[in-house]
Amino acid sequence: MKLEKLIDFQNVEGLSRALNREKVLRGRFSLEIPVKDAANGIYAAMKAEVEYRGGSFTLDDDTRAHILAAAQWIINPDAPPGLMLCGLYGNGKTTLAKAISALIGFLTEREKGYSSRQTMRLITAKNICRLCAASEKFKEQYDDYNSLFNEPMMIIDDLGEEPREVMVYGMIHTPIIDIISERYAKQRMTIVTTNLETDDLKEKYGPRIYDRFQEMLTPIVFENESYRPRRRKDSNPLEHQG
Repeated sequence: MKLEKLIDFQNVEGLSRALNREKVLRGRFSLEIPVKDAANGIYAAMKAEVEYRGGSFTLDDDTRAHILAAAQWIINPDAPPGLMLCGLYGNGKTTLAKAISALIGFLTEREKGYSSRQTMRLITAKNICRLCAASEKFKEQYDDYNSLFNEPMMIIDDLGEEPREVMVYGMIHTPIIDIISERYAKQRMTIVTTNLETDDLKEKYGPRIYDRFQEMLTPIVFENESYRPRRRKDSNPLEHQG
């Protein structure tokens, strides 16, 4: 029997949906709750994280905006699969990332039980490179490094602080570029924190990976003028430039 009798090649939309079903990609994790509930949950998780470290949490206008942007992203299953939290040192990027992970863990445990609890693995970009380098000598590090490519949800902290290249078995590896490329291909949920700006990202990772960043990561820019030097208004490192 001819293929044209089995498949309606004129129905492009239907064929596209069928081809997508053949892929192993799963929809990005999202919370099925109102945005206000998601924002309150992230707020509570940030407050808990800061107080756990012995600090005092302040909910200023900048932090409200960051929380709302993150809440809108986490409830939208059609949003890009990741976030890029960008800004200067010490203004809450990692705290927000940890809060999102904590909220996901808290809600999935309450809904499905402890054995089904989901959280995001947090690892610094430097430690990713250390694992890659150590994988030459130690099987545990080799297995741990390779597991990063398939982590369902992951936070890469301090992107840009790591070396671009690592030597393993006499060959040059680019751990962050390789992991970002793989997670992009599989649309894995990924949160990245960074102090780099647009030109820095392009220079360090090249235009191909920069395009991946733009496509897979929703940027949230941190500008906490009350206690940090003012950044440029064009500080969104994922903005499109003509």
